Amino acid sequence: MNDLDRKLAAFADGELDGEQNLEVLKLMAKDPSVAQRVADHQQLRGAVAKAMTDPSMSAPSDLRDKIMRMAEAESSEAAPTHITTSKPGVLAVIGRWAPAAVAAVLLLGAMVALNQSGAFSSEQLITQGQVLNASLVGQFENRHIKCARHITPMHGTDQFPQDLTALPGALSSYFDQPINQEALNLSALGYEFDMAGLCVLPGKGSVHIVYQSLASTGQADTLSLWLRPFEAGSGIEPDQLYKTANPEEQCPMLVWRAGDMVYYLVGDSHDAVERAFDAISRNQG
Repeated sequence: MNDLDRKLAAFADGELDGEQNLEVLKLMAKDPSVAQRVADHQQLRGAVAKAMTDPSMSAPSDLRDKIMRMAEAESSEAAPTHITTSKPGVLAVIGRWAPAAVAAVLLLGAMVALNQSGAFSSEQLITQGQVLNASLVGQFENRHIKCARHITPMHGTDQFPQDLTALPGALSSYFDQPINQEALNLSALGYEFDMAGLCVLPGKGSVHIVYQSLASTGQADTLSLWLRPFEAGSGIEPDQLYKTANPEEQCPMLVWRAGDMVYYLVGDSHDAVERAFDAISRNQG
């Protein structure tokens, strides 16, 4: 790992100071690939965390056992370091060379988690089936523009904290469904949480979350994310990604279901929407 990779990893983990954060944000604004590398790090970190706590995400037992034997053989001349875990299937005893061995096991588990957490069997147009008609898609676009650009005030903002660290807990209580904090954090993509409030789209009781691009990125685009509990008969399948027909239109839109929650994402560009979807869906668990 070179110095830039270390700095990007530290930025994604929130370990840099203000001046260093600004330096990375400038790099991200100049080069989209840098922003993607930061997003990839956050996604991998989330997947590794899931792999360590979910036995179904761990590496195959034969590979894990083989690496364990190698670690024990290498550490026979040195006192091993013991790691206590609350879940089975995680390498628990390592020697001095162990970071590489642990990385091998966790990376494989993380790859499984990544493949499973963001997997969709197919894609479909939003206007097909019973998801949304063209008129409703237009209403989402209109609401995104007016709220994100503060043309009209958002309703119900007093019911939710205007701080991202407190928002997931409030949403979890409001919907009685777990909402992952990492899934709502888009800072690695150059966006900051702006506000959250109630919205009649896509149905009464839905919550609209707005993100603004960080001033330091030099960008001026916005993202809107709506959350609503899944309702039977809505036509939204759990392994299906729904999108607007023309990704180059003014406000591209994606819809998907994660567990018992449905997410509606609208943005100012196709690239921004796709990257935000990738970051959100991979951290939903």
